[in-house]
Amino acid sequence: MKISCRKKTALNSKKDAILIPVYRNMRPLKSLTGKKIEDSINEMIGSDYFSYDEKEFTSFYVEIGRKLKKIYLVNISKDPQELRYYMELGSAYSKLLKKDRISSFSMIAFEDVYMDKKDPQYTAAFLDGFFFGQYSYDAYKKEKGWQFDEVEVITSYAKLKRSMDDNAAGLNTQFENIYLAKDLVNTPPADLTPAIFADMIKGAGTENLKVTVVEDMAELAEKFPMVYAVGKGSSNPPRMVMLEYNGNPQSEKHIALVGKGVTFDSGGNNLKPTGSIEDMKTDMAGAAAVYAVTKTAAETGMKVNIKTYIPMVENIIGTCSYKPGDILTSAMGKTVEILNTDAEGRLILADALYTATKSDPEVIIDVATLTGACIIALGKNCAGLFSNRKFLAKNITDISYDVAEDIWELPLLESYQKRVKSDIADLRNIAKQKGEAGSVIAGLFLQEFVDNWPWIHLDIAGPSFIEEEHPIFGKYATGFGIRLLNRFIKVHYAENA
Repeated sequence: MKISCRKKTALNSKKDAILIPVYRNMRPLKSLTGKKIEDSINEMIGSDYFSYDEKEFTSFYVEIGRKLKKIYLVNISKDPQELRYYMELGSAYSKLLKKDRISSFSMIAFEDVYMDKKDPQYTAAFLDGFFFGQYSYDAYKKEKGWQFDEVEVITSYAKLKRSMDDNAAGLNTQFENIYLAKDLVNTPPADLTPAIFADMIKGAGTENLKVTVVEDMAELAEKFPMVYAVGKGSSNPPRMVMLEYNGNPQSEKHIALVGKGVTFDSGGNNLKPTGSIEDMKTDMAGAAAVYAVTKTAAETGMKVNIKTYIPMVENIIGTCSYKPGDILTSAMGKTVEILNTDAEGRLILADALYTATKSDPEVIIDVATLTGACIIALGKNCAGLFSNRKFLAKNITDISYDVAEDIWELPLLESYQKRVKSDIADLRNIAKQKGEAGSVIAGLFLQEFVDNWPWIHLDIAGPSFIEEEHPIFGKYATGFGIRLLNRFIKVHYAENA
């Protein structure tokens, strides 16, 4: 989507429509709209047709140059609100333009309406929401979705124009990769096996984004034995994908990203029941997220070094499937007693996390659709956060609020650590106590493999895929975590170019 920002009046817009935010008793906007449009706005606002219901859109036509131009008014709060307010407006407006089949529009910046020169974030947040609202998954539909072309932001503020000009390309790149991640999560499992997923990532490798795929079963069994054990029961064999982006070659520091890539999870021999198995194509949302984050960093030239580890498996019942009662040896050397084959994500993540520690990262971040218990605790719109460093938990939580990707810290209770200990092996993959603190137990299990490296674990089982319409992210795959990690890495780990 083309994004431009200009100092002009809406009266001179060549786009299909014009969006103008309004509120009761606001100052005149003639310098931004032109007199004819302002007169038409005042006439509409003064009519019985108009109400000041917040977030309501009203449309009408104005004749400009012998052509009818569609004007949308949106009623906003008189005082600036938190950024998610504008994201919700953007998403709603996007859906309205789809319905009206409008392919371009100009808009008066929220900052101009509020006369806020200091912090140009409201219009940017609106555009984030607009991007989310534009997404549709129509790969398997004969009729494709409506295509939007361009948005033009009209402002009188040089700071906002500069910010828009500087960030427009990066915003497009970020959302191209969010759309890619959403497509991957929405893809049927037969069309996204570990091999297909791995080959797609390998094909996207570039000179500055190195991709390594481990597919030899003997090598997997040696270097990533729990990835091998979980994936060997499927006719679609496992893969281990590793990406490396060196955006700051002058630095020896790097961050490590790990994403759970279960392309379909039947539960294995502990088979999931009807009602729980239908959406298990989405169990690779963590892998899609960290891939999108790494790819975005490379394509925008972020000055940071990233190493990304994505274990990919199908967890399927088969003649070679691992079984309850098996004892697996991890890449770290710790042994794990298997008491439930549906707790497979933590096993493949364990090998990837341990591998990440060996390269001396500044921080390790893993993203995984790990536990249904997290959905029970926090619902579908919030991810669980675990960290062994308080400053990391605070830093990422502060950012999550601004990007409207909600996370909530849950405890790594030392008193529960004994619950992942086994009588006959080093660890067990589920707790002895049934139905208690499942997300905490999974986090404690993963902690056994990070060797006290600074670490963040995001359990995105809830917000990665939502069946009810979300006011910003829409339905089904959400791309949750991508904007959050992009911002977190940029703020705390990337050097300013």
